[in-house]
Amino acid sequence: MRKTPSMVKAALAASCAGLLGACAGADLHPVASLSASNAFAPSGYSETKLSDTQYQVKATGTEATPKTRIEKIARARAAQIAVEQKMNFYKVASVAYGVKCTKGQALYKGGSTADGARQTVQLDVLYAKEPADEGYVSAKESFETLSAELTSETIPPEAKTQAEQEARAGCGQTT
Repeated sequence: MRKTPSMVKAALAASCAGLLGACAGADLHPVASLSASNAFAPSGYSETKLSDTQYQVKATGTEATPKTRIEKIARARAAQIAVEQKMNFYKVASVAYGVKCTKGQALYKGGSTADGARQTVQLDVLYAKEPADEGYVSAKESFETLSAELTSETIPPEAKTQAEQEARAGCGQTT
């Protein structure tokens, strides 16, 4: 069957409509997930090993990630480290909340990027093969529970908006 110009136009129009529909359903305010942060994707977790039984775990959210989810990401990573290091238990010794502020950048061909603000959570974590006190929790159970919660959690739009406002206020930025 030979394709006529009208058939090609119809197929092209259907493709464009499909792409626009996919874009319309895209979340323009994503939240952080349980993944490592890096230079290209600053949201996620990172850790610093202080000793064989002590780590500092930090999680950074996207602009729209609520602080409670960021802390859950940090706690899930803390539990995951315990599992990876064959430690059965861990304990969060301290929690510190913060905000990472970034200045907008001028672009090469004109224009600029907006100022940014991301909430952060830092945990000081202790690990043990056996619990030293009642503050220690099972690493495997905790990791499984927190991972499942993060995977199934849906953040309502109003919570994303509130998270953005809190982060910007922490940086002295207007919304």
